[in-house]
Amino acid sequence: MAGSEARGEGSDDAVLSKAAAQGDQRAFAALVARHQPAVLHLVSRFCDDPDGMEDLAQEIFVKAYLNLGALRNGAVFRGWLHRIAANTCIDWLRRRKAEDGLVAGLDDSLADERDQERLEAREARRRLESAMAVLGPRDRTLLVLLGIEGKSVEEVAAMTGLTAVNVKVRAFRARRKLKAFLEKDYA
Repeated sequence: MAGSEARGEGSDDAVLSKAAAQGDQRAFAALVARHQPAVLHLVSRFCDDPDGMEDLAQEIFVKAYLNLGALRNGAVFRGWLHRIAANTCIDWLRRRKAEDGLVAGLDDSLADERDQERLEAREARRRLESAMAVLGPRDRTLLVLLGIEGKSVEEVAAMTGLTAVNVKVRAFRARRKLKAFLEKDYA
């Protein structure tokens, strides 16, 4: 059992989510206050604009509020919320890709073009963004959750609705695809 659930947070979440589903707005506000830092942390892995992060987090909590009735008795609110967050981030990536192209959001205006480290960092980010763009949004999300967020395969499976085996296979294939892309284009 996770440390937070051992302290009773999971059972508190169950009580609060049940009350919120019955219309108790203070209960939902307590859930938001408790889980907002984790949601913002996850969102920050997909969006680096502070205003965009807040908008995305708000969208996640609105979806959670509107779907509280779908939370099954016995389901862990935290896992359910993270699954909504992951799916919302996937949808956001799809919208962003459609609207902005492959390398949107990169800062192309450097104060000092002679600063070699900044140029190299910008180029590395551009290569990574291009490489990640060859992946579908779901596979990209898997790699972010596993590699950057440090989530376990089981946590990612719960968040995405995939089986643990499916998470492993998709992540392996996505990494292999990234490696092939990088070796081909940047060798």
